[in-house]
Amino acid sequence: MLPASQGASTSLAPTAATGAPASATQQPATPAAPPAQPQVATTPATPAAAAPSGGATYQHDIRPIIEARCVGCHVAGGVGPFALDTWENVDKYKTVILPAVMSRRMPPWPADDTNCIKHHNKQRLTDAQLALFTKWQADGFQQGMPSDFAPLVEAEPAPNLGEPDLIVKPTPYQLTANFEGYICSQTDANLTEDMWVRALDVKPEHNEYVHHAIVSLGGGNCDALGTTAENLYSYRPGSRTVVFGEGDAILLPAGKRIAIQFHFNTRGAKPATSYPTDSSPLRLWTLPKGEKPQRQIHRQPIHAFNISIPVGAVDLSVKTSQALEAGSGAEIIGISPHMHLLGQRFHETLSGGGASNTCLVDVPDWDQSWQIDYLFQPSAYIKAMPGMTVSQECRFSNRPEDQGIGPDGKPFTPQFTTYGEDTRNEMCLAYIWYRQPLSGGFN
Repeated sequence: MLPASQGASTSLAPTAATGAPASATQQPATPAAPPAQPQVATTPATPAAAAPSGGATYQHDIRPIIEARCVGCHVAGGVGPFALDTWENVDKYKTVILPAVMSRRMPPWPADDTNCIKHHNKQRLTDAQLALFTKWQADGFQQGMPSDFAPLVEAEPAPNLGEPDLIVKPTPYQLTANFEGYICSQTDANLTEDMWVRALDVKPEHNEYVHHAIVSLGGGNCDALGTTAENLYSYRPGSRTVVFGEGDAILLPAGKRIAIQFHFNTRGAKPATSYPTDSSPLRLWTLPKGEKPQRQIHRQPIHAFNISIPVGAVDLSVKTSQALEAGSGAEIIGISPHMHLLGQRFHETLSGGGASNTCLVDVPDWDQSWQIDYLFQPSAYIKAMPGMTVSQECRFSNRPEDQGIGPDGKPFTPQFTTYGEDTRNEMCLAYIWYRQPLSGGFN
C-alpha cells in the first residue's frame, strides 16, 4: 500500500536490467538545473527600485535577482557547481557570474518565445535586470547594506509546495565503472486507493550519472515502460518540479503500480576510484485524501523513429506528425521536448481543428543539459478540437564539434547515428500535456 500521508515513503525493488552495458556515452550536464525547484513567475518580476547613492550594490540590486533566479540551484549540496546564497560566495565568484549572466547562459532558458505560445515558467532575466549586473560591475562590485535588501515582487509567485506528501524511493542501485544501461524499479504493492497528484519530480542523487528517469503507471512489466505503460513524468537533465494549476491533478488509480526506469551512465563522467549507490526518489505532492480535482492531467508522446544521421551531417531535418489524442473538452497545457547530444534545434507546431501552425515550442539552440517542461500560461491553453495534428521537427549535426565529451576529456569520434535511448543514439521526442474535465470522457 502507498499511504498518502505527509512524509510517507515506500521502497522500490530493482526487478530487471532492461539494457546491457552499451557503447554510448553521456555528456555530463554541467551544471543541471534543480529538479526540486518549483516553477517560477510567468512574467518578469518587478525590477529593484533605484539604487541608493553610491551606485549599484549587491544588497539592493543583485541579491534580489540571485535569490529569485539562482539560489534554487546554487546552494550547498545543490546541482550548481558553487553556492550563491551569501555575499561571501557571490563576491568570490563574481567574475564567473557576470559572463554567465550577461551571455544569458544563466539562468538557463533555451526556448525562444518570440513567435510561440508564452510559457509560464520562464526564467530568463530582463534587459533591465542585466543592466543592473553591468552597472554593479562598473561601480566596483559594491556590497551595500543588508538593510537595502528587498525580495523581488513576483508577478505570479511560485506556489509554496512544502514537503512532499509521498516519497517513493527505489532500493539503492550500485553504480559501477564503464556502465550504461537501464534499471527498472517498481513498487512491491499496488496502490490500494486512488491518489491525485498536483506536483511531482524525481530528485537525482547523482546528476552526473542519471541520464533519465521515466515514471510510469502500469500493471508491473518494467520492460514495457514507455510502450504499454502510461508515462506520467520523465526526469531529464535540467528538469524541474512540475506543478499543475489549481484544480488540475494526475490520477494514480487503485490497483496500479508506479514503476521507474532509470538510465544510468558512468561512461561519460570522469573516472572515479569508487562509485556510489543511487536511490533517486520520486517525490509527490498530493491532494488531501478523498478530494478530487476539477480536471485530470494526461500526456501524449510524439515520437520520430525515422532517425538516420550520417557522419558529417549538418542541420539534418527529421520530421514527424501525429493526431492529437485528447478527448472532448480537453485543453493543451504544455510540452516536454527531448533530444540527445547531436540535437541542434527542436520545433513543435499544432495545426488543424482551427489551429494554423501554432508554435508550441521552439528551442533554436538545443542543449541536452537543459531539458525543461514548458507549461503554457493559462491564458494560452489551447482547446482540443477534432482534426488537430501535432508536427515536430528536430535538426541534427554530426561533425566533430557536435560530439559529447568522453571520460578522457576529449570529444567522441563521430559515428553513424540512428534512433535509440543510449546517449550516443538520438531521439526526436515530445510529450504533449493536456487536461480533461472529470465530467468529460477520454478517448
